[in-house]
Amino acid sequence: MPRIVVTKAALPKILRELDRWEGKLTWPLFCARVALVLGVGSVSKHTMYLYPTIKERFQQRQRDLREAKDALPRDFTLSGAVRRIADLEAQVRRLEETNTLLLDQFRRWQYNAYANNVRIDLLQLDRPLPSLSRANPLPRGHSR
Repeated sequence: MPRIVVTKAALPKILRELDRWEGKLTWPLFCARVALVLGVGSVSKHTMYLYPTIKERFQQRQRDLREAKDALPRDFTLSGAVRRIADLEAQVRRLEETNTLLLDQFRRWQYNAYANNVRIDLLQLDRPLPSLSRANPLPRGHSR
């Protein structure tokens, strides 16, 4: 069975590498960088394509890099600052897109709950999470 490379912990690292990417962005170059960052032998383009978040962010970053190449100022004395700003702008765009998707999902859930006569006040969805005891990793009331 193949080893799972893209995990919940690895996904933010992969997206951060995309945000920081400079120069030409291709799948082989990106997969090689991801393999290096994650400390694995190799990562294939096909593996990355299985994750819509990575695929969509990769394509967006390619467009951003193409646009930025034309918009870069000719004075390179501030190249470090320009690179940092570009990284931060890419990260902001990615986070805004994620936020929009989550808001859309929440609205969809809210509408569907309303359409199916689900009373949110009775579900107590804003109830605080149970405290976690390190001695017993399961919350109270759960058994193995």
